[in-house]
Amino acid sequence: MIHSWFIVIHAAAGVLALPLGCLVLRPTEGRRVVFRAYFVSLTVMTVAVAAAVAWNWNTISTGERVTFTLLTILAFYTLHRGVHARRALRTRAPGWQAGYVAHVGFTIISLFDGFTIVSAIDLGAPLWLVLIVGALGVVVGITAINRVKSNLHRSASVQPVAAAAVALEMER
Repeated sequence: MIHSWFIVIHAAAGVLALPLGCLVLRPTEGRRVVFRAYFVSLTVMTVAVAAAVAWNWNTISTGERVTFTLLTILAFYTLHRGVHARRALRTRAPGWQAGYVAHVGFTIISLFDGFTIVSAIDLGAPLWLVLIVGALGVVVGITAINRVKSNLHRSASVQPVAAAAVALEMER
C-alpha cells in the first residue's frame, strides 16, 4: 500500500512538472512562482520514485532492481539539471538563457519520454514500438528546445540593434 502511494505521488508530481516546465522554458521575469512550483514538483517526483524503489527493494527481481535503479539515477540527474536551471535563473551570468533553456529542456524531454514510455508499456506495446516512441520524443524535444534557443539568440541580437536605432532617433 505504501509503495502505491509513493508511485501515485511520483506520477502526480511528474504530471505537474511537465506543463510547469513548458511554462518556464522561456525565461521571463514574471514566472518565479511557477519556476518554484516546477522545481518542487521535480524534487517530489525524484524523492518519491527513490522511496518507491527502496520500499520494494527486497521483493523485486534482479532485473527490476537494475531497471529501477537506472530510472532512479535518471530521476536524480533530471533533478540535477533542474538545480542547474535554478542556479542559472538566480545568477543570470552573461549568456545564461541558453544554459537555462538546455537544463529545463532536458527535464521536459525526460518527463515526456517517461510518460510516453510507461504508457506504451502499460498498453502492452511491443519493445520496438516503445523504443521508437522514446526516440521520437527525444528528437522532437531536442528540435523544440533548439528552436527556443534560436529564438532567444534572435531576440538578443535584435535588442542591441533596436536600442541603437532608438538612440540615433533621440539624437535627431
